[in-house]
Amino acid sequence: MATTSASALEYQRSTLYRLAASPYPEWSLSALCAASIPAAARLSPAMPHFGIVMGFSAIWAGSGYMKYVGDAENGSGTTTAWCLTYLFLNLRRTIRQPKPMPSLLVAGVFSNLVISGRKTLEVEFGI
Repeated sequence: MATTSASALEYQRSTLYRLAASPYPEWSLSALCAASIPAAARLSPAMPHFGIVMGFSAIWAGSGYMKYVGDAENGSGTTTAWCLTYLFLNLRRTIRQPKPMPSLLVAGVFSNLVISGRKTLEVEFGI
C-alpha cells in the first residue's frame, strides 16, 4: 500500500484539485486565444503569429475535451506541456512589448499551468 504525504492529501481536498479535473480552465483559455485571433491577424508585433494562436486555441480545446470525457490526467499533462511551450515561444515578446491582449494570454497560460501543472506533478511524480 502506497503512503500519501500530508501535502498530497491536502491538495486532493482543495479547489485546485477540482479545477484540475474540470475542462473549463482549458476551454476558457482556448476561447481567449480564439478571441485574440483578430489582433494576431493584424500582425501586431506584440502578438504571436495568427497560425500559432489558432493552433494553441485548438490544442487547449482538445485538452479540455480530454478532461470532459474523464481523462483528467492526460488532459492536465497535455495542458501543462503546451502551456510551457507557449511561454517558451512568447513570454519574452510579451514582456518586452507589454500590450493588454498578449499580457492577458500569458496570465491565462500561467493560471492554467498552475492548475494543470500541479495535477501533472501529482500523477507523474506523486508529489
